[in-house]
Amino acid sequence: MKSMFPKTIKSKFIFISITFIIFAVGLPMHFLVKQFRENFHQRSQLMLEATLDMLDNGMDNVMMLGKQKNVQIIVERIAENNNVNHIRIYNKDGKIKYSSEISEIGKNIFKVAPKHVPLDFAARTKRSVRILEDFHAYAAFEPIINKPECQSCHKQEGPLAFLDVDTHLTKAEISFYTGTLHLIFLGVAVIIVLTLGLLFLFNVYVNKPIQTFIGALDSAKEGNLTTRLKVERDDEFGKLNLHFNNMVSEIESSREKINELHNEQLRHVDKLATVGELTAQMAHEINNYTGIILTRSDYLLLESENNGELLKFSEEIKVIQKEIEKISNITKNVLRHSKKRKMNFINVNLKEVIDQSIKIFEPVFRKNGIEIIKEYINDEIYVYGDASLLEQVFANLFGNAIDAIKTEGTIKISITAENEIIIVSVSDNGQGIDDATRPDIFSPFYTTKEQDKGTGLGLYIVKNICDQHNISIECESQLQKGTTFIVKLNGKRKQHV
Repeated sequence: MKSMFPKTIKSKFIFISITFIIFAVGLPMHFLVKQFRENFHQRSQLMLEATLDMLDNGMDNVMMLGKQKNVQIIVERIAENNNVNHIRIYNKDGKIKYSSEISEIGKNIFKVAPKHVPLDFAARTKRSVRILEDFHAYAAFEPIINKPECQSCHKQEGPLAFLDVDTHLTKAEISFYTGTLHLIFLGVAVIIVLTLGLLFLFNVYVNKPIQTFIGALDSAKEGNLTTRLKVERDDEFGKLNLHFNNMVSEIESSREKINELHNEQLRHVDKLATVGELTAQMAHEINNYTGIILTRSDYLLLESENNGELLKFSEEIKVIQKEIEKISNITKNVLRHSKKRKMNFINVNLKEVIDQSIKIFEPVFRKNGIEIIKEYINDEIYVYGDASLLEQVFANLFGNAIDAIKTEGTIKISITAENEIIIVSVSDNGQGIDDATRPDIFSPFYTTKEQDKGTGLGLYIVKNICDQHNISIECESQLQKGTTFIVKLNGKRKQHV
């Protein structure tokens, strides 16, 4: 489920700002309107209750004096107050007995003021005050109770009559009630103005610098390292732009150095390729001469069987033949590895591949006094891959081991199996690799060897071949103790009976 919360900084800022402004402006305005309404209501209620109390006291006095005709005078006098709109006294049938408007006397209250009087007025026994917003007035209702002192003259049960008083709203109250909508519009306007103001400030001081910075990053990502940002501000964005410029400058300088090193290594590789071609030609020529020598030595051995003079040299001829065969094997290996060919994935015998790689370096092993130790499982092991490329993997590992040992050392090759996983370990007791260097050994053109001795491509090529064969390769090493390369392959085992 996708989140409904905005993702970009700008949309988050707008959402949070509007929410904050609504709460910051809307809530205080709501409580302010509510407080004004309560204050106006309390004022009008107090005024109405004071008017009702005056009417009650006045009517009690005139009734006790038996001057009922003065009730109309009291009603008219109290109605002279500017805030009093109407005063009416009516019986339980709704007939108006006294009114501040003479024309209303004798009429039914429901026809004169249908919304002023509650429909169940005859059953009510308590005073009530309510607002009539349509008439911009407050209306008060009160039953005139038949008090004990009045019961000598009035024998009826229940209220003697009912009193209806309504007062005009003051100008402030009218403005308040009619202006509530204006307050809402004002609040919305304040929210819009504040939001637009904050959005403008955000765009100028935050969003624009961010977009400029993102554009510079995209430009640098595409390779344009000449991109620079203006450092015109002393705030965080100014520091960020300064750091970006420094970073791009460092990357540009590093790239120039890498390109220079790369070109130098390419020139060196080109030289090695030329040397390789010359070596292949020399191996071919040497192979021709060794073929002639082997042919002649075979002829001499054949002749020695019938010639006593040659017979005494037969053993020497055999030694010569053996050494010439070794030279021939070396030249054949050189020629085989010098040819460019397409990859040919087949099931190959892993032990034979490793042994073939060892044969390439046999003269070097003997010359440098390096002992080869093999620890192979007895099973025949087959892996799916290109035999020549796999030989190149192990040949590179053996070559690195020779460079690490230099003279008088040991190279141990072990083959073990865990289910269908074949593990080949190539260990040497050479100088080792430190922890800082080890993560970079598979990078192209990275080497710790002496200049003009290493290209930095050997282990890079090994890693690429392993990736092509879906093989994992790891390196474990300690300084002055040696290095172990661990190659893990998927293969099949054929056990010897």
